[in-house]
Amino acid sequence: MHFMLKRFLSASNVAVSWRSDIIRAVNFKRSFRSVPDDPKYVFSKPPTSSKFPDDPQNKDGKHFFTPPNSANVKADAFSDEVTSIGQAIASQRRKKRRQLISLILFGTIGGILGYSVCYKAIYLREQSFIPLFPSSRIRKLSNKDKRRIAIKQVEDVARLRVLEQLSQHPMIKDEYSVPLLDSNTQETPKVHNFEMWCEDQDPCVTGIVVEPNDSRASSHEWYKVPFLFKWRITHRPISISRTVTDFLNGIGLSSTDIFQIIAPENVYGSFKYEFPIQGDDHSMHIWFLGEMDLGNESLVVFKGKFHVDAKLQQIDLLRKENNKLIRYILYKDDRK
Repeated sequence: MHFMLKRFLSASNVAVSWRSDIIRAVNFKRSFRSVPDDPKYVFSKPPTSSKFPDDPQNKDGKHFFTPPNSANVKADAFSDEVTSIGQAIASQRRKKRRQLISLILFGTIGGILGYSVCYKAIYLREQSFIPLFPSSRIRKLSNKDKRRIAIKQVEDVARLRVLEQLSQHPMIKDEYSVPLLDSNTQETPKVHNFEMWCEDQDPCVTGIVVEPNDSRASSHEWYKVPFLFKWRITHRPISISRTVTDFLNGIGLSSTDIFQIIAPENVYGSFKYEFPIQGDDHSMHIWFLGEMDLGNESLVVFKGKFHVDAKLQQIDLLRKENNKLIRYILYKDDRK
């Protein structure tokens, strides 16, 4: 009996010593941690918040073979896959659209060049015109136009028309006297800074004229492709009535079968007995602008049209009064 009691007391002392050793080890481990452990996880590891789903520390009883956030990972992967598929479809559509636009563009350019250059200029040996973009109806006189128009004669005729109108104006009679003389030279005023330009009545386009490279006469400068064709940049008017006439002639009709225009003033303004300049096949007005000095800081500016005869549109008198530039409209033709 005494032996058994002694053995029981020895076993109790061992159990108490073992328990105290465990508590001492846990307290020693906690002393090196910055964050105290949860009392519920004294003998087990608390769940970790690792960023890596495959980290063994993330495993628990419910996610032994899969990570706890496997559903979110699958959802993100599916969303990325859908996005990439959508981007691939959009890229393919853009590529097809670019291919279609390029095909239409190159097909149109190739058809125009093939018809105008290869068929008309090289095969038929005819002149062709390729329009590029709209241009202004107002342009300077070309060298060919200057040779056909006697600019000095136009200037002299315009000067006589201006002097005629000024001599009949009451203000000029009262302040400058008649016959009208330059106060500085005491001579009849002369015209200076005289300019002329053309204005087509029809809308104009700038384009390329293509002709066969042969020995036909021409006064223009050409860019040549040896043995094939030559070309230059020019502008041409677009006549709607002529376009309609050409279309009707192409289908075997005549414009007189449908309509007939008898209104020469609509084509040449009030010049009812005029005719186009020799060599021109479209309606074109020639404008002029000039200045005439009267002295005493007085200047006459006139503008008009010329076609066989000079017709004045407006005459202005510019002079200084009290250090201000004053404009007087002496004559203006409002007739259309």
